Amino acid sequence: MAIESARTELSEVKKSGKLSSIWINQKIMMVGVGALTVFYVSLRLYQQKYAWSMGLDSTSPEFKTYWMNLQYALWAFEMLLAAGLWSYVWFTRPNDLDRLEPKEEMRRLGVEVAIIAVYVFAVFWAASFFAEQDAVWHQTVVRDTSFTPNHIVLFYTTFQVYIVLGVTAYLYARTRLPRFAARHSVPFIIAVAGPFMLLPVVGYNEWMHSYVILEERFTAPVHYWFVIFAWTGFGLGGLLLQICDYIYELTTGKAQTYDKGGPVSDPALDFENDVPKVA
Repeated sequence: MAIESARTELSEVKKSGKLSSIWINQKIMMVGVGALTVFYVSLRLYQQKYAWSMGLDSTSPEFKTYWMNLQYALWAFEMLLAAGLWSYVWFTRPNDLDRLEPKEEMRRLGVEVAIIAVYVFAVFWAASFFAEQDAVWHQTVVRDTSFTPNHIVLFYTTFQVYIVLGVTAYLYARTRLPRFAARHSVPFIIAVAGPFMLLPVVGYNEWMHSYVILEERFTAPVHYWFVIFAWTGFGLGGLLLQICDYIYELTTGKAQTYDKGGPVSDPALDFENDVPKVA
């Protein structure tokens, strides 16, 4: 961790005065955002072409061909994505957390922020665009299956994708950054576990709509849990404050201090003593 004599810069500037590098890993962020955009736009175009013509009768052979086969392929993709990302982050974890240089720590923090940005972008696609589309679909079509053309994309694809990315971000922080490795971050847990809980709510929602409440009213009590767990996204605000404090320490070489009458140093940094020492 940073000490009084150690500090790093947010960016490095060449003698020409031009910015040569930025602390946030833009490559990860741009590749992740671009890949998600291409993936979701492709799914939306697929819906546009086959939802009305092949997706209204779940008993038809066309529905199985165009929609259930798509669902099976997407499930396979999600499992491979989770296995690939989580395995890579875990098995490539370093063992230098007790002797990490501030510059390297800042670089890793930039990677972490980039992964979080991709995670938030994925949550936006799921909870905003496709969720609102699902509401419109239910106001137009009477469903005869839980695997509607929109549910296949919304509940059984976009939710799993952002869950995979959220766990990846949390796992990276726990294995690369001393602050997050020493103790669990409550805001981080809320920001990742809260949206994850939307997935089991889907099962409850489908059961209720199949046997109790057939009408798809937005204000139906069965939908309350979606709103409650969506609010957990505010945990990102607390995580942002933790990251800002982290940046301050790395760039100044000292912990946050308080005005007269307060502690001389940030008591939240006591956990640094808990970072495992590696021989």
